[in-house]
Amino acid sequence: MKQLDSLRLQLLRWLLIPLGLLLVVNAFFSNRTANLTANHAFDSLLVASADTIADQVTVRDGALAVDLPYVALQLLESNLQERIFYRVVAPDGRTLTGYDDLPMPPRRTSTADTQVTYTAQYKGEDIYLVAYYKQVYGLSTTDPVVILVAETGESRSALSRQILIDDLQRQAVLIIAAGLLVWLGLGRGLRPLMELRDSLVKRSSFDLSPIDQTRVQNEIRPLIEALNQHTSRIEKLIESRQRFIADASHQLRTPLSEMRTQVEYTLRQGRPELSHETLATVRRWLDSQTRLIGQLLLMARSDPEAMQNHHSGVANLMALARDTALEHVPAARRKAIDLSFEGPEHEVPVMGNELLLHELMANLIDNAIRYTPAHGAITVRVMQGEWAVLEVEDNGPGIALSEREKVFERFYRGPNKDAQGSGLGLSIVRDICVSHDAQIALDSPAGGGPGLLVRVQFKPAHLI
Repeated sequence: MKQLDSLRLQLLRWLLIPLGLLLVVNAFFSNRTANLTANHAFDSLLVASADTIADQVTVRDGALAVDLPYVALQLLESNLQERIFYRVVAPDGRTLTGYDDLPMPPRRTSTADTQVTYTAQYKGEDIYLVAYYKQVYGLSTTDPVVILVAETGESRSALSRQILIDDLQRQAVLIIAAGLLVWLGLGRGLRPLMELRDSLVKRSSFDLSPIDQTRVQNEIRPLIEALNQHTSRIEKLIESRQRFIADASHQLRTPLSEMRTQVEYTLRQGRPELSHETLATVRRWLDSQTRLIGQLLLMARSDPEAMQNHHSGVANLMALARDTALEHVPAARRKAIDLSFEGPEHEVPVMGNELLLHELMANLIDNAIRYTPAHGAITVRVMQGEWAVLEVEDNGPGIALSEREKVFERFYRGPNKDAQGSGLGLSIVRDICVSHDAQIALDSPAGGGPGLLVRVQFKPAHLI
């Protein structure tokens, strides 16, 4: 997975790239505005120049006369190599003064229009013109005199370009200033996170206490809460593993020491009959320890904390219970115990891990076989209603009411324990129930006789 870069850089990109795009779009509109502004300014100068010339158009001795004032063209002078043209046209179309070939304006839409601005091609380049219409009295015609003043576009382009550059420079400065302010603001805003990082780095590797949320922003608190929850789960898992290791060490260390002492004693005696007896004892001990180690490994796997994110699917409770009961038929026959199964013919679906559910049933049936006397009876039963129910009922000695909570503790064995019991069976069953959100209860058989009824209730698959 690609590693994410700095939060500052990400935010700056999300800020500056859109602003840069807006700057490009704004440059287009700014260029139009700059052209309009420059054209309006120079068109006003053209009109002023034409108006000055129009003031000098008079009638002398019945004929038109024009005294071209220098100030009229001086208005259009600039430092650029720009060319200026003018033309004064009499009502009959004659050119009184100026450039004869200077293009005339388009036809007026209304006689009320005293001036018209337009553009045209003149001597291979674009020029900007104004036509000023002046009514001169004293002539035999009522048609106006037309004063044309034109210039090339160097000054207009220079002014438009300068307006555009100044506008873009101001916007660029604002964007850069915004980027700097965001960078500095993020540095200040991220300071609590940096302090949080420093505090976590200084923590001991054994310190799993919750992270303080009061010194971070509201947007960061959900992340801190999630980290605290995750840390809490890790802490519980570590504590569970530590308890498991301590319990396993205690259960394995003492029998090993006793067996070592017995073997050393037998070796010193050198009697064959004692050696045979010791080997038989070692074999029984190995069988017991093999079962104990298997149960310890299963306990590590079925621990509720370890099972929180364990993959589970839909399991058929009825088929699992029936198959597990069949697996224990040989053990039941060795004690002449009647092991029977009752359940519906259809499937009873529950959500769970099939391997762990099998171990749950195996432990319950194995415990029932161990504690039920010879010629006894055990019934494995599956029922479906509001809950999916598994029951294992026997007619053994049962468990006293005062002992029914204690038997779920690890390595606890009640007064009726057998010699090879490890005290882990019901503890494993309880952990598997917790990991599957199931309820377990110990009760007396329905008939009121001796024995024990273990009932496990699962939520049906469609309710989960």
